[in-house]
Amino acid sequence: MTKRKPLQAKRPATWQEFLDAVRDARNDLGNPKEVWYRGQSRDYYSMIPSLLRHPQGVSKERALFDDYERSAARLHAKRSNDWELLIDMQHYGIPTRLLDWTDVLGVALAFALYDSHDDHEDSAVYILDPVKLNDLSGIDKIKRVPNEKKFKYKSIYWQGDPFKAVFPIAIDCALQNDRLVAQNGSFTVHGSKHDAIDDLAPKCVRKIIIGSAIKPAAREFLEHANLNAFSIYPDIVGMARHISRKHLI
Repeated sequence: MTKRKPLQAKRPATWQEFLDAVRDARNDLGNPKEVWYRGQSRDYYSMIPSLLRHPQGVSKERALFDDYERSAARLHAKRSNDWELLIDMQHYGIPTRLLDWTDVLGVALAFALYDSHDDHEDSAVYILDPVKLNDLSGIDKIKRVPNEKKFKYKSIYWQGDPFKAVFPIAIDCALQNDRLVAQNGSFTVHGSKHDAIDDLAPKCVRKIIIGSAIKPAAREFLEHANLNAFSIYPDIVGMARHISRKHLI
């Protein structure tokens, strides 16, 4: 992935400075009641969903969805709506418009560090005001899917009905699988603008860089908090990753 110039971000030198930076970021955002976090293993990774990073992603969006809907029907519990299917696709690694977020700082920190095997590379945590983000689309709250009858995935993102989504929109949902439960996960859904969220909505997002100097303290915190690959991925894949890291890394 091509490196891009980091946007305005704080770079704390100590673990205490990191915690102070989180508090300052929330203050900068106006201390909203709802704050979401996202951890990324490389600070230069763009906050752009996997579907939009693929050169043919948008043109293949319907084909990906339809093929998954048909093929997965016998493999898991029946899903009653398109949003649940889309979240399953994200869960299993099929490119979608979704970006994962959590309201638990420790979970975001775990994502930033557990996928980072080289502490010489900077990681990052992003802090988002989801309600302020939705203001850009004329939405006054976080959308709860699939409860919103006029907010349907195919209608909005394929047909532009009843409106065409331009900016990313923050959604939450029923915690339909063990990972969502463990991560207390939510999502943003990118619209027709394919830039990173921090470029599209800089007033809604803050960024903190996690450099090599504070990674040992951050990992110690995660160990004490029992936030490991198995606790945030509570399945056989997460268990295997946790055992490997425990004994080899």
